[in-house]
Amino acid sequence: MTGRTRGPRSASPAYGCVIVAVSATLTLAACTAGTDAPTAGTVFITPAPPGGSALPDDRGAATSAEEATAADVAFLAAMVVHHEQAVELADLAASRADDEELADLASRMRVTQAAEADAMRSWLAKRPADDAATDHGHDAVMRGEISRSTLDRAAEFDGPAFDELFLAAMVPHHRGAVDMAEARLAAAGDPAVARWARAIATAQSLEIERMLEIEARLAGSG
Repeated sequence: MTGRTRGPRSASPAYGCVIVAVSATLTLAACTAGTDAPTAGTVFITPAPPGGSALPDDRGAATSAEEATAADVAFLAAMVVHHEQAVELADLAASRADDEELADLASRMRVTQAAEADAMRSWLAKRPADDAATDHGHDAVMRGEISRSTLDRAAEFDGPAFDELFLAAMVPHHRGAVDMAEARLAAAGDPAVARWARAIATAQSLEIERMLEIEARLAGSG
């Protein structure tokens, strides 16, 4: 495998503000793009599990189990599977990606989405067994799915070929997550789950922008 291409290290300062809690309970983290003069619109949040740490506008209100709906359960159960696919593909990038910036982005995706999936599983485990959509999100549409054949091919690719496949699979996968989050936001349910969905949509939209920038750069240098 050839040495990694050194991409711009100053890309996406807001993205660098993602903080993932590595404790049993995923906690909320937020920061701004700069340390001297925070800029509006640059706050970036790593989702916190509903009923866990309060979000800024919670004002200490506890999440009630009765507020959760089948839409909440279906969304989070489907998103667990969705995240697991991203983690599997991103995990391969550590040894197979050629571009340094892409490898760094994939590493952040892997850590963040693995932690989010764990928090989602914890939330789902506390829901009553007879909830309408507990059967792994079968009532929700998982959009942007990465096929098993694509993941298997990724495990065989190396260098620029891996980078190309990664971007071709992960961009639509992220767009699918944004669509899933927006579909949940259009439904009724636990306000905390809605905030979680909104945070996921924001985070993955930022990652899509960064992946498209990397894709354009690699295409221009080819």
